[in-house]
Amino acid sequence: MSNSLVMDFSFNARTFRSLLHSAVAEHIADITADSSARETPEQLLAGMEQAIDVLERADADIAARHGESVLSEAEITEIGDYTLGLLEAIVERVETASGHQSRELTRLAIPISLWIARQGGCINKLELVVNSLAAWANELKDTLQIADLVRVIREIIDAASSEIRQDLDQSNPMRPWRIINLNYGIVATRSHDPALMDQAFSKLVENLPQDARAFFREGMQQMDIVGYPEEVREVVERYERMWGSEDTLH
Repeated sequence: MSNSLVMDFSFNARTFRSLLHSAVAEHIADITADSSARETPEQLLAGMEQAIDVLERADADIAARHGESVLSEAEITEIGDYTLGLLEAIVERVETASGHQSRELTRLAIPISLWIARQGGCINKLELVVNSLAAWANELKDTLQIADLVRVIREIIDAASSEIRQDLDQSNPMRPWRIINLNYGIVATRSHDPALMDQAFSKLVENLPQDARAFFREGMQQMDIVGYPEEVREVVERYERMWGSEDTLH
């Protein structure tokens, strides 16, 4: 997960362990002092170590079998749920103790989520990874790096579980499914890549039809404010014509 020109968000056990322990180290005394929690920090970290071993072993098995997984979709999903749950618990303990969000810890949700997606499982826990992707997108300026992030967002959207994708409860505008799809469109626009924009806008219309009209209208307003290149403007204009009028999306 470097900031080099080509960004690698993939799960790597050694890198993951290093980032995890580095992020937790400065807060370990504070979170250990909290005796009200059900699990101790040591138990949480030990559980995460075991989970990392499982993820690493699964990757090794796939490599040995030339891309064929030994795990079922249900097993991959269960392992992913467990690992993301552990990370959520660690993040909560650290943020409660420190009083602020831990960017380094929450960012670890990205490689875990990608591991689930690339192993063929379903992602049931989106909140951490959605927040991490949004924060990272806000830091990036280089369009090639932004394009890398766009592709990662698409992988995670495509791996979201059927329950999340149904989007049955639309009462919360900040629900992770809505945010990740809107951000997908926004970040794709910032990549200045018309092909990526086309993919993102089509997926937005499919996944959030109730938000598409406002999204493309606001996108056209941003074209003038920010001064996007003409090829970017053309894509937004095309979708605004198709989906931005009052007669569409019924």
